[in-house]
Amino acid sequence: MSIQLAIFVSGRGSNMEAILKSIQDDELDASVELVFSNDLNAKALETAQQYGVKTAAIANAGLTRAEHEAKIQELLDTISFDYIVLAGYMRILSPKFLSHYRDPRGYYRVINIHPSLLPAFPGKCAYEDAFNYGVKISGITVHLVDEQVDHGAILAQQSFPRLADDTLSVFKARGLAVEHALYPAVLREISNNGIKLDNLARESIET
Repeated sequence: MSIQLAIFVSGRGSNMEAILKSIQDDELDASVELVFSNDLNAKALETAQQYGVKTAAIANAGLTRAEHEAKIQELLDTISFDYIVLAGYMRILSPKFLSHYRDPRGYYRVINIHPSLLPAFPGKCAYEDAFNYGVKISGITVHLVDEQVDHGAILAQQSFPRLADDTLSVFKARGLAVEHALYPAVLREISNNGIKLDNLARESIET
């Protein structure tokens, strides 16, 4: 079953591009109805346009979170979509905003990717935190968003090693490669089988 997505980005959008490429290559049965950014100059907007995807941006500067989210909601009301997909979106979504996208089964139709094996290392510096802690194994988590930061039912996790001679940049690059495979794979699973509420604690997914 094809799924319709609205992707939220704040920067270069490498995960967004991985999703778009997976759709283009007929590996993922989905359509991206909108790529939205809170940064008018986000490189991801240009990339999305190259894929022929509709884009929009609403700067958050000078607005309260409530004012900014109200404008986003007005925008989303103009399109049809099944899921909001956060791909490097650097704003925390409020419970009020999330409440508009609650599935009848109780979860929010908002998906996020995070560069650690949650619940370890939440927050925006997960790669740095894991690296500085000295982990031997790190990983990537795709999860449903809830009212807490980097929290919510886990859809999939995939681990990767930290090698003895890794620099932070090499460590991040290895993790990004996992991100770019895992996110489309999770969305493909959702497209094929939906979200299975009795199977939200899977530790891995075929990529």
